Amino acid sequence: MRMKMVDCDGVKIRTIYEGDPKNYPVLLIHGFGACAEHWIKNIDALSDQFYVIAPDLACHGFSDHVSYEGKPPYPMTVKYLLKLADKSGLKNFCPVGSSYGALIAALLYFERPQQVNKLVINGSGSCFNTEEELAAGLKGAYNNAMTAMRDPTYASCLKRLQNTTYDGSCVPGDLVISQLLSYTNPTMIESYEAAMKGMMDIPASRPYRILERLDQLKVDTLVCWGREDPRGVYASAVKAVAKMPKARLETFEKCGHLPFLEYPERWNGVLRTFLADQAAKTRSAAE
Repeated sequence: MRMKMVDCDGVKIRTIYEGDPKNYPVLLIHGFGACAEHWIKNIDALSDQFYVIAPDLACHGFSDHVSYEGKPPYPMTVKYLLKLADKSGLKNFCPVGSSYGALIAALLYFERPQQVNKLVINGSGSCFNTEEELAAGLKGAYNNAMTAMRDPTYASCLKRLQNTTYDGSCVPGDLVISQLLSYTNPTMIESYEAAMKGMMDIPASRPYRILERLDQLKVDTLVCWGREDPRGVYASAVKAVAKMPKARLETFEKCGHLPFLEYPERWNGVLRTFLADQAAKTRSAAE
């Protein structure tokens, strides 16, 4: 893995990346309140076939913090990811999102359907939960995160991550340390609370929901879901996939919110298969 700061019109986005830029690009988008190291078991493993980019979202990890202007964070997050894609020269790419990041990935498609030609959604109540389920899930996520942020110790950060998984032993120490270090940013809590308030404002967030327009997600889509996901209702994912024109569901048993972290070898293999056609086309065009 390699790291760099990418200047996106004055906002620096910390990016982990690896692989040949001539290969098909995969943009890994972490969940809310997380960081790029959530993909620590996937970046190098996928870099032999793909150009893998895993940024810290704005106001997350070690990226710059921006003002959400009292509004939900979705449009600002999409804005800077698209700037990053442009800076990285991504003509076509697959956004791979986790939780909140999966909603952002879907919004990237709606913003630029000709550029996003594959889509991967991982355990995302943000995408498929009803408004009532979403409100309850956001409250649980907020309480879980604030416990760690207000008392940023290794133990509290580890507990926060373990609370989202089926078997907490899957959480790597490097991820915990990175998350802990990011909490030392004095604006982290302020940014997190501002964004959470924006997301909890259900009426203001409605324009960014996708549950009511799943039939418009006409991109080839892979949905990966842990059967025991505490943040996203599995039955909701099943119903949602049935409404999407070009989607299929990959279920991970005895798995929580982070299938790519809990079962990385299987998840990496599933993603390779899903993206094989685009990888081949990109290599052929480069030759």
